[in-house]
Amino acid sequence: MDVESEARLKWKTSWPLLKDIGLTGTGIFVILWEAFSGRPNGLLLGTGLALTVPSTWDHIKALMPSSGGPSGDGSSSPSLPPGGSSPSLPPSREAHGE
Repeated sequence: MDVESEARLKWKTSWPLLKDIGLTGTGIFVILWEAFSGRPNGLLLGTGLALTVPSTWDHIKALMPSSGGPSGDGSSSPSLPPGGSSPSLPPSREAHGE
C-alpha cells in the first residue's frame, strides 16, 4: 500500500469520528450555550446549527428508504393508491361559500 492510499484510508476512517464528535458536539455546545445565555446571538445559534448539519444529514439519509425502494424497481416516487390516480382532497368549506 502506498503512502497516498494509506492516507486516504486513514482519512476515510477519521472523518466520521471527527464529524460526529467534533462538529456535531461543538454545534450542540454552541446552541446550548447561546440558548441559556441572557442575550442569545442569532448568528452564533445559526453557526451551531450549521455545525450539526453534516452528521444530521447522514443520519437522515440512513433512515430514508433507498432510492431503489423495497421492490427494487428504481423508482423513488411514492406509489399510487389502487385506483391508479392520486387521492383527491375533500372540498373546503370556503370553496362552497360556507
